[in-house]
Amino acid sequence: MAPEDRRANLPDLLVDRHVRAGRGDVLAFVHADTGETWTYREVEQRTRRAASAMAALGVRAGDRVAIRSSNHPEVVMLYLAAWRLGAMAALTPPQARRGEIPFFVKDTKAKVLFVANKGDFVGETLACLSELDSLDAVVAFPESPGEPLLSWNELMERAEPDVPDREPEPDEVAVVWHTGGSTGVPKACYHTAYRLVHGAQPSVSAYGVREGDVHLFPAPVGHAAGWLSRTTFSLLPGITLVELENFASGQDVLKAITEHKVTWFMALGVTWAGMLHAYEANPSAYDLSSLERTYAPFIAGSGGWLYEAWQRHGLDLLNPMGSTAFGNWFMVPRHDEKNPPMTLGRPVDGFEARIVVPYSDPLEDVEPGEVGQLAIRGPSGLTYWNRPDLQERDSREGWTVIDDLARVDENGNYWYLGRSDMMISTSGYKVAPMEVEKVISTHPAVSEVVVTAAPDKMRSEVVMAWIVPKAAGDATAVLADEIRQHVRDHVSPYKYPRRIAFVSQLPHDPLGKIIVKQVVSWARGDQQPPHVIAEF
Repeated sequence: MAPEDRRANLPDLLVDRHVRAGRGDVLAFVHADTGETWTYREVEQRTRRAASAMAALGVRAGDRVAIRSSNHPEVVMLYLAAWRLGAMAALTPPQARRGEIPFFVKDTKAKVLFVANKGDFVGETLACLSELDSLDAVVAFPESPGEPLLSWNELMERAEPDVPDREPEPDEVAVVWHTGGSTGVPKACYHTAYRLVHGAQPSVSAYGVREGDVHLFPAPVGHAAGWLSRTTFSLLPGITLVELENFASGQDVLKAITEHKVTWFMALGVTWAGMLHAYEANPSAYDLSSLERTYAPFIAGSGGWLYEAWQRHGLDLLNPMGSTAFGNWFMVPRHDEKNPPMTLGRPVDGFEARIVVPYSDPLEDVEPGEVGQLAIRGPSGLTYWNRPDLQERDSREGWTVIDDLARVDENGNYWYLGRSDMMISTSGYKVAPMEVEKVISTHPAVSEVVVTAAPDKMRSEVVMAWIVPKAAGDATAVLADEIRQHVRDHVSPYKYPRRIAFVSQLPHDPLGKIIVKQVVSWARGDQQPPHVIAEF
C-alpha cells in the first residue's frame, strides 16, 4: 500500500495478510456470552463466502450496507464482506426505534439492511418497512422469522465459497456514520479506507498494542468508538477481540476480563462505575492481573472519584480522546509514561493540535496556557456526508475545528474542558464547566456531576452544579456549602457554583456519556428536571 496512491484494501489489511503470514490460527474474535470463537482463517473464509452471498443480492461497489444488531462478531464479518465488493458500511445505532430507523437508512441511501433476529430488532424494522424505500432487500441473521425478510443462513448455503479479489479505488469510502446529534438532527460523516488505516496505525502504536494482546471495549458496535475497536484497533494489528453483548453488567465485564485474560481494556465511565460496584462487593471472584493497559475515555469531568477508586485497586485509568469526525483516537496518554490524572496526553504521531480563540476567523492561537477551542489535523479528519455547508464551517485552513474546549500545559499535555458552546459567562468572567466539574468530582460525597450555566437576572448567568451524591441522605444545605468552599479552595472564587441541585441520577446516552444538552435544558427551564432530591 503506497502512501501516495491513497488505496487501502481493508479485508486484506485486517484479515487476509495475517493468514498469509502464518497467523491464521490466531483467534480474531471470542464471544464472551456464547463461548464461540473465530480464527483469522475462519474469518477470511466466512467473509469471502458472505461477499459472494451479498453479490447475489446485487450489492456492488459504492453501495451502502446497513446493519441493525447488538454486539456480535457477525456484524464485523458482514462489513468485511461488503468491503470485499467495494461497498460501504452504513452504521445504524442499535438503540434506534421505528421512528428513527428510516432516517439512518434514507440518509445513507442503504441498499441492503441486515437485521439481527433477536430482541426487538426485527419488530422495530418491520414496523417502519414501508418507509425504507431505498432498500432492495432486508436480511435477517442468522435465520429469518419469515417473509418479507430473507434468511442469511439460506443465502450463505447457496453462495459460492469465494469472490474474485478486487483492487480498491483511490480514496474509496469505507464507512458512513452519524454524529450524536446533540445539537439537533444527527449529521453523517464518512471515512475512506485509506484514512481509517493511516489514522489508526500511529494510534495503535501509541496504545502500545503488540502481538498476543487481548482487547475488550464494551461499547455498541453500531457506534463509531465500538466499531473502531472491532476493526482497525484489533484486526489491523492482528490481535484478539473479546465481544460482549451484555456490557451494561459490571459483573459480566469483569467475568470476561477474568476468563479471557484481557490485556488491553477500554470502557466508558458508566461501565467502570458498574465494574467498581461489582468488584468491591466480591473482589475474590475476579482476576484483573492480566490487565496491562486500561483506558477510560471521556472521564475528564466528573470521573475523578473513579480514577482514585481504581487506583486503589492497582489500575491507572488513562483518558484518550477521539471523535466520530476523525474515525480515530488522536490523543492518547502513553501507557509507559507517568501521566497527570485525567490528562489527554499528547497528539499521536502524524497528528497536530492547536488551541485557538473560539470561533476566530482566521484561526488565532490563544495565549500559552489559556483555554480555547481544539483544532486537529492529521491523516484523518472531518468529512461530512453531503453537507458542504457544515464542511466549510468546521474544516478551515486545513484544520478540523471541533466544538471542544481544551488547554495545553507547559509539558505539552492537553486537558479537556468541555464543549465550546457550554462556556459560562458570569459577571464578565468566563468559566469552563469541566474545570469546575473536576474539582467537585474530587469531593468524597460526590458520585457524579455536571456543571452548566443557569440564567440569572443580575449576572446574566451563574455556575450551576447538578450533583449525584453517593448517599441521597447527604443532599443537604450543609453539603452544598461544603462543596462551594471546596471549589473556592481549588480555583478562582468566581467559579464556585452559586446554585446546586442534588439529583438521584443524570441522563446518559447508550455509550454511557452524560447527555449534557438535556441537563442544560433543565437549567434553562425548558424542561422540568426529574430526579431532583433538593436544590440550594
